[in-house]
Amino acid sequence: MEQHGITVSDEQRQHFRTFGYVVFRQLFDADEIEFYAQALVRALRRVRGGVDFDGKERQEVMPIIEEDPESFYPLLDDGRLLDIVDGLLGEGSLYTGGNDGNLYVGDTRWHADGGGLHTYATMKTAFYCDPVGEGEGCLSVIPGSHHPEYSLQLHQAVEEGIFDILSPNVPGRMPLESSPGDVVAFDHRLWHSSWGGAVGRRMFTFNWAAYPKLGWEETWLYGYLMRVNQRYGKRTFTDRLMETAGPRRKEKIAKLYEMGL
Repeated sequence: MEQHGITVSDEQRQHFRTFGYVVFRQLFDADEIEFYAQALVRALRRVRGGVDFDGKERQEVMPIIEEDPESFYPLLDDGRLLDIVDGLLGEGSLYTGGNDGNLYVGDTRWHADGGGLHTYATMKTAFYCDPVGEGEGCLSVIPGSHHPEYSLQLHQAVEEGIFDILSPNVPGRMPLESSPGDVVAFDHRLWHSSWGGAVGRRMFTFNWAAYPKLGWEETWLYGYLMRVNQRYGKRTFTDRLMETAGPRRKEKIAKLYEMGL
């Protein structure tokens, strides 16, 4: 597919800042996403030792790109994806290595990724490789819950028993229906969940951060990414990732290598 520059509108940027998410419809061709979906399935099968997926629980591998670099590395050079990341987080935004591939089973309770009640912008871009809708495995979000004050109130509501993280019945819940080719971008701090859906539905993600401008932001980012490495027992920024990088991918990862990640 011929690539064209993607412009994030002021309305989309403001929507992201205010509500914490934006869905970019049909940014990719469905055939392109199916290519990645098949690469994902093959990689997860290799991780399982070649056995069939039993569908009893979710399978997750991170980073999925290191399980099939030839297929997934090019996405980190794809201007369509990088344009929306820069458009939402600002020029110089960084790829932060959190890149999981999944076969989902059942519901996912309410939670926020990334941790922390802070003001530093980090973001996930999700590729749903199968059609998902309301009650059929799509992402549900609580708009605006990435703001620290609102998130703190939700934490308190959980503690007080008035917010059941195991139930979809939450005031203001917004289901984000998605078709293959869409990119769902949302702030890491946004409370989200998923409900229902087919066993083994396929999804993969890439994580990003605004360029750290303050000392505490860089310190926080370093600590967060070190914990990611420790969680998965591997380095998420490999030498090969840098050695094969095009100009824009290098822009997205050079800072992290400088930080020793």
